[in-house]
Amino acid sequence: MHSPKGPDNLPLLVYQWQEGVEDLEGYRPGGYHPTHIGDKYLDGRYEVVHKLGYGSYSTVWLAKDHLEARYVALKILVAATSKECSESKILRVLSSGKAAHHGRAYVSSLLDEFIINGPNGCHLCIVSEAAGCSVAQSKEASTTWKFPANVARAISAQLLLGLEYIHSCGVLYSYLEEPQKLPVERLDRIPIGPEVPRYCVPPAMIFRSSEEVLDAQVIISDFGEAFFQNQERKDLHTPILLLPPEIFFHERLGRAVDVWTLGCTLYEVLGERPLFEGFVPDEDHVIAEMISTLGHLPKRWWDRWQRRTDFFLEDGSWKIETDRSHAPYSRPLAERLRIMGRGEDPSTCEFSPIEMKALEGLLRAMLTYEPSERIAISAAVDSEWMEGWGWPAMSKTGINTKT
Repeated sequence: MHSPKGPDNLPLLVYQWQEGVEDLEGYRPGGYHPTHIGDKYLDGRYEVVHKLGYGSYSTVWLAKDHLEARYVALKILVAATSKECSESKILRVLSSGKAAHHGRAYVSSLLDEFIINGPNGCHLCIVSEAAGCSVAQSKEASTTWKFPANVARAISAQLLLGLEYIHSCGVLYSYLEEPQKLPVERLDRIPIGPEVPRYCVPPAMIFRSSEEVLDAQVIISDFGEAFFQNQERKDLHTPILLLPPEIFFHERLGRAVDVWTLGCTLYEVLGERPLFEGFVPDEDHVIAEMISTLGHLPKRWWDRWQRRTDFFLEDGSWKIETDRSHAPYSRPLAERLRIMGRGEDPSTCEFSPIEMKALEGLLRAMLTYEPSERIAISAAVDSEWMEGWGWPAMSKTGINTKT
């Protein structure tokens, strides 16, 4: 979906900008479906009560399911991508997996799907469980940027179990204020048409700061970027700091992609900051961060990396004189774990030296450069860290581990 262009090839602005809502220029043929609080779908079964979020290819709404007397999430895709979308197919597969699998409870299910015919085209609507704020939003709302130690461990354990369930299916990857209704106005003051909503709604503020989180149960959702393991993919829209090295060197993508991304995510969940950092980083900056943390690249990648001299001398040592915004020295994984925010003094550290050693072993296995040598998610679930700290933390935070 592309915005209309003006004579200078810049996006043509039609509507008055509103903070915190989707791009209103996206309401046009092939784009978003105009949705309002109180709208009902599927013969009145689903009633929109608030907004949960939005992206480039969908808006997501909280709805009351009057048939089942529960709240659900309605993800309404833009019309242009609804026919090709594989998300509902993937969710159907995930919903039909083994109910007894210990990771099943932590993966979103497809509850329903239907088509909405609107002024901008036909839109696929995917119905799934309504969840709270994301892990990232919870951390951003806090002052410490950390979860309580056992909550962080329990979240990490559930992510490992959830990914194991996803791979087993053959797939790669309550307190609300009244909805705020902001005006939708054209810049030229012409009355708006049926292709746009009468008003726009910012997402509900359901954030809870990470240090206040006691209920550690999570759910893995949003499979818009997922694909089946027998599909060929050359690119991903994953945040660049979470991408594995094979994507930068245009090699085949498989299950090992998820393991790398989850390894980066576990570090961030368990500590304060992301594993790899950078201000508006490009892929060369990310590669340098990988080398700083994990050591030298495999030779075939090093030889193909065209911008390596921005960061390194030909002998592989760091380049001191550089205009790149990257520290000209290494910060190995062991050091990054030491300063992850759980206390550097062994006497007060929330994570014992034994746990930190086990965690380092798990992350090194998940962040192995070679995809073929990267640990499988099933082995990660059986790791020393999961056995000694992941599973126990789930029990201590009240999560049922007997499934």
